[in-house]
Amino acid sequence: MIAIMSSNLQTLTRGEEEVMQILWQLEQATVAQIIELLPEPKPKYTTVATFIKILENKGFVGHNVEGRSHSYFPTVAKDEYAAGVAKSLLASYFNGSLSQMVSFFGEKEDISVGEMDEILEIVEQIKGR
Repeated sequence: MIAIMSSNLQTLTRGEEEVMQILWQLEQATVAQIIELLPEPKPKYTTVATFIKILENKGFVGHNVEGRSHSYFPTVAKDEYAAGVAKSLLASYFNGSLSQMVSFFGEKEDISVGEMDEILEIVEQIKGR
């Protein structure tokens, strides 16, 4: 079962997040199955198992015992974690201002006309609520 993430966001390291991305994709997996989907060079089994243990301690992962092996599953929804990361980014770098963040990406990134139209459409939909 996936829980709603609390407001006290625990950040993940790059390696932990890579493992979580795979678990979010597969919904349940063994360490060997996770390693199969990681990019080359493949990490050692013990490295991935350590990431899993850390993720369990942080409350992101649970497990089921299946014979002599364990199957792991996410306990925090991907969209809940993404929302927490986005809020943290907004607070840390843009003084909590979404308009400052959009302006920043508008200036620093090559945003296509199509993407700008999509952003404007989203804003209009939100206004209409």
